[in-house]
Amino acid sequence: MVSIHCSRGELGAIELGRPAGGQDIVRFRGIDVFGLPAAEVVVLLRGLATIIEAEDDPASFIAPDLLLSFWRSFEADDEPDEEQGHYFSSVLLARPGYYDTPAEAAARRRAAGHQEP
Repeated sequence: MVSIHCSRGELGAIELGRPAGGQDIVRFRGIDVFGLPAAEVVVLLRGLATIIEAEDDPASFIAPDLLLSFWRSFEADDEPDEEQGHYFSSVLLARPGYYDTPAEAAARRRAAGHQEP
């Protein structure tokens, strides 16, 4: 699955779903984000950048400096047979500003010379 997220006529993010069958591999800086257990992906990413639990979903994580977020439907770190919780189900690659608060987004638009609506 590949999904795009647009806002105001601009691409905001691209989301990739976990490939079925294991034939396709999605890597970020050598880390197999769907083939390794989610807990291991988080440990490896913490060696590269800050990664935090999503506020509204503690089974998922955001690496704001990398503009990445990792989602799974629930947490099941100790159950490899429970794929939807043991592995990440999707990864989202965002453009700068995607995680901005409304105030940060307005400041970013002003800095870029855009008029407020």
